[in-house]
Amino acid sequence: MHIQHQSNSMGQTFMNLKHMYTFVEVAQCKSFSLAATRLHTVQSAVSRHIHALESSLNVKLFERTTRYVELTAPGKVFLRHVEDILAHYQQAQYETQSVANGKQGLLRIGYLSSACAHFMPELLNRFSRSEPLIDVQIFEMTAAQQLEAFSEGRIDVGFSRPIDGGYSGLINQHHLTDDPIVLVVSVAHPLSKNSSVNLADLAPYPLTLFARDQASSLFDTIISAFHRVKVQPQVTNEPSSMQALLTHIASTRNIALVPSCIKNLQTEGCVFIPLTKTPTMSLSVPLEMHWQDNDVQVTKTWLNWCAHQTLAF
Repeated sequence: MHIQHQSNSMGQTFMNLKHMYTFVEVAQCKSFSLAATRLHTVQSAVSRHIHALESSLNVKLFERTTRYVELTAPGKVFLRHVEDILAHYQQAQYETQSVANGKQGLLRIGYLSSACAHFMPELLNRFSRSEPLIDVQIFEMTAAQQLEAFSEGRIDVGFSRPIDGGYSGLINQHHLTDDPIVLVVSVAHPLSKNSSVNLADLAPYPLTLFARDQASSLFDTIISAFHRVKVQPQVTNEPSSMQALLTHIASTRNIALVPSCIKNLQTEGCVFIPLTKTPTMSLSVPLEMHWQDNDVQVTKTWLNWCAHQTLAF
């Protein structure tokens, strides 16, 4: 780093960081020889640095004799500014390196609130304690909205259901857990007292499913399961939010099949009933973490940190 100044008739001279560090050492030590020792150099080099500064500024910075070295009045003013410059440079150097190393910056995370609300706060709290200089922004998004956000560069990491196969190779995924699919009905529904139900038992009832355009894997998993037991479901409603789905179920005689994590939402008026497991039927949907391969260093920091965490689902 060089700071260029116009000088006297001798032309241009330069003031650099090494000269400034030398100046501060001499001012603190009040000795050219001691400053040279602390800087691991020779006294003549210290003298050259101070002379270069004085020539650049066209002022005398030190009163020096064989017995003492003292700052002049201009030297005291210059010392205050040099200390500020060096402190600012060190901070700039630290922050620049922190960003380059993924230790500082902005991390943007999209997440399914219904699937992540019970573990996301603690996860982010632990990450913030580990990486306090990384700011985290979170966005509640469906799986479809996360795919769009990835394509537009608006998020760095996503938590959602499996992504559409058309994105294979473009977006990385890491399996986190599997959510069992359960039946949800209103407290007044005829099935509400059952301890478990078979899919075949659901044929008479109108079915509410979370909108396919928001979570295609969940929708297709449920429809395929009905087809395997030769039941044609009566899909009458496809809300685009899980909270809206629960409100609809609580106020109607419809039924719905949802991931069990939905219990973490506002579920007043709803009853959750497990599906009967059979050797050929055990319904669940995965929860995955997604990201793209890019040069965003904070994303790499997040992934490295996650690799050493035990996540409680």
